[in-house]
Amino acid sequence: MNVLGRWEKRILLTPTVLLLLFFSIFPLVFTLALMFGKVSFSGGAMSIDFAGLDNWHRLLHDQRFWNAVLVTLKIVGIAVITEYCIGLLLAFLLYRRPFGCGFFRVLYVIPMLLTPIAVGYTWRMIFDVGRGPITGLLQRVGWSSIGWLTDSNVALYSIILIDIWQWTPFMFLLLYAGLEAIPKDYLEAAEVDGASGWRKFIYVIMPLLAPPSLAALLLRTVECFKIIDVVYITTGGGPGQATETLTLFGYNVGFRTFDLAYGATIAFSLFFVVLIAAMFFMVLTRSLRGIRLE
Repeated sequence: MNVLGRWEKRILLTPTVLLLLFFSIFPLVFTLALMFGKVSFSGGAMSIDFAGLDNWHRLLHDQRFWNAVLVTLKIVGIAVITEYCIGLLLAFLLYRRPFGCGFFRVLYVIPMLLTPIAVGYTWRMIFDVGRGPITGLLQRVGWSSIGWLTDSNVALYSIILIDIWQWTPFMFLLLYAGLEAIPKDYLEAAEVDGASGWRKFIYVIMPLLAPPSLAALLLRTVECFKIIDVVYITTGGGPGQATETLTLFGYNVGFRTFDLAYGATIAFSLFFVVLIAAMFFMVLTRSLRGIRLE
């Protein structure tokens, strides 16, 4: 029995809708206002004066910003591709149903279940030059210690290694699910036609695995662009600015130097970069809709 009418339902839902709009629309509008303004504080009150495109002009001529973009692109490019390759390999290994398959499926996803803060502190201890286990192993074999997080030539790749360790399970899960969804009839038909294992992989499995592969790459790419927690815990963006990502750069500017307008501009620049990457993957996904096995 429907006790409430249409208007009564809408009235009851109104507070929740307004609350959701407040926490979603208001931050966006406020950030837009900051992006085209200049923030000043006087007497404990904040005022925003219109500044036009001054923040964008400053951003495009800021070498620190372009360094953060380059660092972020390196992390995304190397980490995501490596995670995909390792995840695909692990998915194929378990797809063959080896002994202990269930155990390894659980084991592989454990790093993904840990919080990034815990991962950052754990790897900071592992990479510690003075007391870290890796340094101890290197000294036992007669090698000199490496500044995993203090050497500007090595620190970035240490961050990439941590990201690969934590998020390869994500790729593994999606690709393994994609493999399980492939109809067995296609593989059996390929075997009847005399296709070798490599030909089955190239002409049957990979075309059918393309949509979940693109979905996995898209999701990981978007998340990797926003990396900040592990970097903040392990290196803080250093040494110097060798590992300062775009998100960490925006955080440092907006909440450490309290340059809110410039920090909002950096945040929107990240939004545009992620949007371009997402549109690229969406175009690829649409082009793969017509894939059919001959």
